[in-house]
Amino acid sequence: MRKADVVASYKEVRLMIETILLNIIYILFYALIEMTIIAVALIIAIVIVLGKSK
Repeated sequence: MRKADVVASYKEVRLMIETILLNIIYILFYALIEMTIIAVALIIAIVIVLGKSK
């Protein structure tokens, strides 16, 4: 294996790791947004249910 091949493979590995980490960040960010929307919807549902019980 030549030295140029090793350097190229390191760059490819770094690029793949960077892509994987960015994908994980995107997934976590969208999961946070989704959980926020669900929490707001549940709060609204609780307010409606408690408002009708009075």
